[in-house]
Amino acid sequence: MYTKTMDLKNTSIGEHMAVTSATLFSSTTGNYSNQTCSYVTGRNKDVDLFLQILHTIVMILGILFNSLAIWVFCFKMKKWTEARVFMMNLLLSDCCLLFTTPFRIYAIRGDWELGKALCSVQTSIYFMNMYMSIAIITLISVDRYVAIKFPLRARAFRSPKKAAVACGIVWLLFIATRIYMDLMKGQFNGKICFRKSSAEPLNRTLYFSILGFCVPMVILTFCSTEIIRTLKRKDKLSANEEKDIQKTINIVSANLVIFLLCFLPSGTGNIIRFVLESMKLECSVLKVVNDFVRCAQGLSDLNCCLDSLCYYFVAKEFWEKASLFPRFKKQLIQEQTQESSI
Repeated sequence: MYTKTMDLKNTSIGEHMAVTSATLFSSTTGNYSNQTCSYVTGRNKDVDLFLQILHTIVMILGILFNSLAIWVFCFKMKKWTEARVFMMNLLLSDCCLLFTTPFRIYAIRGDWELGKALCSVQTSIYFMNMYMSIAIITLISVDRYVAIKFPLRARAFRSPKKAAVACGIVWLLFIATRIYMDLMKGQFNGKICFRKSSAEPLNRTLYFSILGFCVPMVILTFCSTEIIRTLKRKDKLSANEEKDIQKTINIVSANLVIFLLCFLPSGTGNIIRFVLESMKLECSVLKVVNDFVRCAQGLSDLNCCLDSLCYYFVAKEFWEKASLFPRFKKQLIQEQTQESSI
């Protein structure tokens, strides 16, 4: 009897020590679990308000600018060039991304009640076209690089048909990738959409951040710097040519800066979040990083509006065709005539 009593006491003491050690271990490793460390709980109202305002601005400006671009590219411009092919594909990508904006605003306001299927479709359209925009902007930079760095060989490498084939390959690649990802088990939990629901690291986030952002950023930076170096070393035959070269340098620099401002925060934020989630840090730290990624993701949507600058810079005849008022068009023609006479 005494032996049984001692065994029961030892068992209860051992269980108590096991629970205590498990509690201490969980506290030292950041109390990490899907139930206690979930991005669903503890919504940041300031971040939600910021994203609602930002998405509303992006939707309004994006509809205005892209409507003008559709009208010009489809009804005013007749000649198909490499620039027009790239711009049309970029415009299509921006319009698809803008289509998801009302649903993103709805998802921020509260729980998602529109079903898993619609959430899956909208998130696929959003993320696919975000990386599609990055890919097309990179193709535009490569096309500029070939045209300026190798002007004599450019005719063999560049043509509207080849530009269309390049864009088509990119579209097929991204569509196939999204279909494959949608066939896999998703992370929809019935409450949220358009944002991460748990602190489990996702490998696909790392893959897309590296292949969909880091690699294009390196290519874009290389092409832009080489274009600027080539133009600065070029001999200037006249004041007008020097002015045109400086204008081109400013265009390339502005496009690079816009790209980095829009996509660098979200790209680096996703990588940092993946690393910290893999390290299983404190939930409070992970939530701060997740809020930053959400804000950075919203800032990347501004690219839909800023792409209009790309339309202006890349397509030389864009704003000439977009002259809605005869007076402005007449003034534009007079200025061109004066410049040609000089």
